[in-house]
Amino acid sequence: MIIKDITIKISEEKTAVITPLAVQRSIFAVIAVCVVAVLCRKTISPGRARIRELDRKLQDITFKSEKIAVYVGDEVEAEPTAVPKNAEVSYTWEIADDGILVVQNGRIVAEKGGRTLLGITSGDISAQVKIIAKYKPLPPESTLPPLYYDKLLIANYKNTLSADYVPDHLIKIPDNYTADGYYGLYVTKETFDAYKALYKAMYSEIKGRMHIISAYRSYARQSELYNKAVQNYMSQGKTSTEARALALNTTQTPGNSEHQLGNTIDVSNDNTTDHDYLQTPEGKWLAENCYKYGFIIRYPADKEDITRIEYEPWHIRYVGVNHAAYMYVNDLCLEQYVDLQEQAEEEANDYALENPATPD
Repeated sequence: MIIKDITIKISEEKTAVITPLAVQRSIFAVIAVCVVAVLCRKTISPGRARIRELDRKLQDITFKSEKIAVYVGDEVEAEPTAVPKNAEVSYTWEIADDGILVVQNGRIVAEKGGRTLLGITSGDISAQVKIIAKYKPLPPESTLPPLYYDKLLIANYKNTLSADYVPDHLIKIPDNYTADGYYGLYVTKETFDAYKALYKAMYSEIKGRMHIISAYRSYARQSELYNKAVQNYMSQGKTSTEARALALNTTQTPGNSEHQLGNTIDVSNDNTTDHDYLQTPEGKWLAENCYKYGFIIRYPADKEDITRIEYEPWHIRYVGVNHAAYMYVNDLCLEQYVDLQEQAEEEANDYALENPATPD
């Protein structure tokens, strides 16, 4: 086929001539572009696939901030960010064994106050964020117990311990701290350490001496003492109902005695217990100073209508220095203090709603 020149009329005055050589060049140019496009597609497509693969591969995990503050009892809101953002990830959370954070119903919750680390892992990539767990604060003007969250156990006429309740860390009291004939007495280590400090201070100040005559009692032992008291009143001609009511003035029913908690001690300077103990130098010193070492007179004279137990100046209960000081200054028995702790918790919860935790 012979390709001849092609004449194209552009206007009345102008025409254009396309030669066979120009046509061939145009055809070759179109073919070349098509070939290059095909080759480029074959070359570029694997590159794009590789880029997309890298976009999905996790390279790092980050958090919005280095520290996260949370109130005790609340869920930790830690939002990790994958790098790159469209990376395919499957997270595993890791908490320390310090008891600050726990898992509850699939949520990470602050169990107690303190500082800890929360970790997260996906494959071989991991990250950590600092967690600051705080107890909910009371309003600045509040006069309620600031340590409301440090709940004190109480055993009384309306709070019963189980028959198998035994406190942790019981230790035997050395015989030189007990009265003659009183052996094998136990209290918690924390209680005895505080008592040693109290005894040392008393002896240093007034050269007084006192001996421990009762400490931890098991549920079974309390049953024996209560039944003995009931039988004693019945032997005096009281009915069973009368005897039980009278016995409760001095002896709690099993499960309702604080001696089962392991932090309660009866002291004496003559191996007996009576109200005259307050008139002794040791009894006076104890009433005025035991709070400094974390103890309270468990059954005060002016609180019998609340405790339902007769005044016992020899009966001390370890609660910790801060709790004891608050009760001493505000003239409270333990029942009153525990009630105030509950009020303080409610007040703190309300206050925290408008005052979120901060990492400061």
